Amino acid sequence: MVQVVTGKNIESFVQNQPLVILDFWADWCTPCRIMTPMITELHEQFGQQFGLGTVDVEDQAVLAEQYAIQSVPTLLIFKKGQATEKVTGAFPKEKLKRYLDKKLAEIQSLD
Repeated sequence: MVQVVTGKNIESFVQNQPLVILDFWADWCTPCRIMTPMITELHEQFGQQFGLGTVDVEDQAVLAEQYAIQSVPTLLIFKKGQATEKVTGAFPKEKLKRYLDKKLAEIQSLD
């Protein structure tokens, strides 16, 4: 299930699973309208092996500033509760799938 993330629930959300991806987006952003459904579909295809949250940068400007989000769409990757990397821009679904495969393998190797 995709979670709407705010400044109030981010800490508990990112601690909930070993791998969490936050999708920073804006309603006016055309690439975001392409990426958000793709990442949601991949989340379902992966059997929800990672947490997926969405952050509307218009509603959560303080949170976007806290993580230095300068453009959208941006995926912020959390491993074991720590923000570890950012991926900015729109990507083809297959490239995004390969990236997620790699991130899941990295988490599994840490266990």
